[in-house]
Amino acid sequence: MPRLKRVVTLREALSINLAAIIGAGIYVISGLAAGTAGPASIIAILIGGVASIFTGFSFAELAHLYASEGGNYEYSREVLGNYAGFIAGIVWVLGSMVGGAAIALSFAGYLNSLLNIHFSETIEAAILVIVLALINYFGIKRSAELATFLTILNICVLLFFVLVGVFFIKPSNYVPVFPKGLSSMFVASAFVFFAYTGFARVTMLGDEIKEPRKTIPRAIIYSILISTLVYASVMFVLIGIVSYSSVSRSSSPLAYALISATRNPLFGYVIDVGALIATFDVDLAMILGLSRVLFAMSHDKAIPRHFSQLNKYSVPHFSILASAIVMIGILPLAFKEIVSLSNAGSLFSYTLANIAAIKLTLANRKNPEKLIVNKRNAFLLPIIGAFTTIGLLVFLTPLSLEILACVLVGVSAYYFATGKHLRRIIEHERKENW
Repeated sequence: MPRLKRVVTLREALSINLAAIIGAGIYVISGLAAGTAGPASIIAILIGGVASIFTGFSFAELAHLYASEGGNYEYSREVLGNYAGFIAGIVWVLGSMVGGAAIALSFAGYLNSLLNIHFSETIEAAILVIVLALINYFGIKRSAELATFLTILNICVLLFFVLVGVFFIKPSNYVPVFPKGLSSMFVASAFVFFAYTGFARVTMLGDEIKEPRKTIPRAIIYSILISTLVYASVMFVLIGIVSYSSVSRSSSPLAYALISATRNPLFGYVIDVGALIATFDVDLAMILGLSRVLFAMSHDKAIPRHFSQLNKYSVPHFSILASAIVMIGILPLAFKEIVSLSNAGSLFSYTLANIAAIKLTLANRKNPEKLIVNKRNAFLLPIIGAFTTIGLLVFLTPLSLEILACVLVGVSAYYFATGKHLRRIIEHERKENW
């Protein structure tokens, strides 16, 4: 059977997670959140972080006991059964492909802005996806090292925005706190979650991480805490230096805000470069995670065996190729509501992870030493996590929820149409060691 190599350290695992979190989201979502909730978007950022923390604990508990490739697909399958695992895997894959295509288009938009050109964003985005697929093709170690370098650069750019912008803050921009009502804050939180969705990315690489039962939980929690601190600082400065109504109309909110406040266009170029680094970094991690979930599902024979084939660099090259092709195929589609649609898939998948963690912690109430949160009432954390993900899901746009419902019906129909054969071979693979 094909096997992956354990080469990823805690530092690299943390970098992969930070690369998946601190990236395109803050460069795009900040303006959308500001326009939705005004100054309350600062609180919305914190709500998104808190929701991620609780769900992150659920993933940490699951990874502690089931540290294998495939992330939430594996966790849901092991704890909730084959059907739940299949649904979790497919929904996450489709949502990530849509989100990855959107991020690639964002990269193209920032590139055109930086170079002041009007080339086809679809073609530029397709070229980006091809380049990222090639980087992943030559091994996870190279991908992890590049992710580390790009993440450091990205954080430096965001800190630059904060350190420069803080001198131009106008306290009057923070009032009223709820210009569009309290409910707008929760709507903004639902959009903001897009910026956090990468916190589970490291769980997709369980078979390639050294000491996964210790490394994965630490990488998840550390990355969420760091990301929340960075995001809250950026949003606080953004709201403080320009009016929320003006920044919401810009496709590059951070660059627009800094140029408007300082009257120095050079600062805008720095932010544009940061946005390019971020979008490149996020899509690099996106393809990495997608290929590993497809690998895990293929290994279980839930999807064709080709997706679990490994090349000489010990990476699932066919899964990488398939991820890139589908993302490129999505590029010509409308960008409208893409954030909401991507969030719908992520939140539904993460809700299943919370439910799995509830079952896991309840089953180990008499043996709390097996859990990371070594207490008999540890099940309360995933319960809160489930409520937060379901709560954010409710605040997404109706269209995205309708599409999610259609996907669930279609995937369920496929699963049950395959009959007992698919479920039998999945169960057989489940009993085997990797």
